[in-house]
Order: sequence, then structure tokens, then C-alpha cells
Amino acid sequence: MHTIPPPEKKPIILILVKRTVWFFFGICLLSLFLYAIGTNQGFMERTQFMLLWITVMVGLFIGVGSLYGIGLDLWLIFHKKFRYLSGIGGYLCFGVFGIIIAGLASFILVLAEGNL
Repeated sequence: MHTIPPPEKKPIILILVKRTVWFFFGICLLSLFLYAIGTNQGFMERTQFMLLWITVMVGLFIGVGSLYGIGLDLWLIFHKKFRYLSGIGGYLCFGVFGIIIAGLASFILVLAEGNL
């Protein structure tokens, strides 16, 4: 009779970082969606600026969280747990997304506030 081995326990900090990056990614997509809807629906300018500021801050949080996740994965890889190698690619994609979105949103903020 074959028994299923118990799953390997992951460090709690690794789980928290991963879920936090996913949470910020969802918030970033939501704020971008609301900004796009608001542009077409005629939201007030202050609301649009607030959504852009939220996007900038959350994009930066994604970038910082991804850097921290990469560091954690590298630390685990150096301790002979090579299965975390694929996590680095995911964190790189999230980090690049967050930084690009934060840059674009801040660029839009600078352009829009210059017209006021």
C-alpha cells in the first residue's frame, strides 16, 4: 500500500510575501480599472488623481515586495531547496509590472497636474 507523503512545510514569511504581492497586484488592477472607467464616465478630477496616486503607491509596493520575495527565494535556493527557482521568475514579472505601472501613473499625474 502506497502512502502519500505529507506536504513539505513552507516558511510562513514566504507564504505571507507571496500573498501580499498577489493582493497588491489585485488592488493595482482594480485601481487601473476604476481609472479607465472613470475616464469614460466623467469622474471628478480629484477622484481620478486619487486613483492614480493609489496606483503609484501600490505599484511601488509590488516592486518592493517582489524584491523581498526574490531575496527570500535566493536564500532558500542557497540552502539547497531548488524548487523555489521558478518563484524568482514570477517575482520578476510582478516587479517589472509594478514599476512600469507606477512610472506610467506618475507620468500621467505630472501631465495632468501641469494643466491645472
